[in-house]
Amino acid sequence: MTTSNATELTADHHARLAGLGLRVDHLDEAIWAGVDARLSAPPLGPTNGAGLLDWVHRVGRLREVLVAEGWTKVDKWNAGLVQHPSKPVVLGTLQGNRSTGNPLAPLRSDYAKGPAIAAMMRGNDHDQLSLFDSFHAHEWKLWFLVTYVVQEDERTTVLREVSQPEPTPQGQVVDRWAHRITLPPLEFGPLPPMRAAHEVDVPVRVRE
Repeated sequence: MTTSNATELTADHHARLAGLGLRVDHLDEAIWAGVDARLSAPPLGPTNGAGLLDWVHRVGRLREVLVAEGWTKVDKWNAGLVQHPSKPVVLGTLQGNRSTGNPLAPLRSDYAKGPAIAAMMRGNDHDQLSLFDSFHAHEWKLWFLVTYVVQEDERTTVLREVSQPEPTPQGQVVDRWAHRITLPPLEFGPLPPMRAAHEVDVPVRVRE
């Protein structure tokens, strides 16, 4: 694995992630696992196959490295999340758009969210004026590792950030954010050409 952004990360990046109990290497291990899985997608497989493999391995590796540090996997409604050991912080994964990682651009999720994720976002902050370290609420604060894969020739770049959306009704894309920790792009290369960044959206429903 090769990266080009080591000198671009700042102390502020590390400090803000640490406030959530995260390190950059946690995120990068998960991202690399997804990129590596994309390479195994058969050329004549389904168009969303590479994205599905990426998501499965990204979720799995992210939970693996965090569970090893005391976090707990959360399979509520099959949403594939992981919970901080002492704070009401829950982390999932989300595919963004080309604005991922750019604090001046409008980030949005690639897919509308179902009732389960919408329900879990109800305890999130409502605007960016809320205190970053305000974890006093009893409800979970749902954050996402947001990624977007860009393929140019043999070079693959993953745009990335860790962000908390504002509460979002079901059936809508996520496009309002209480907090965004935007990170420099993570570059891999050269790698064999891979399928485009189509990610499957796994529907999960709230059981009454």
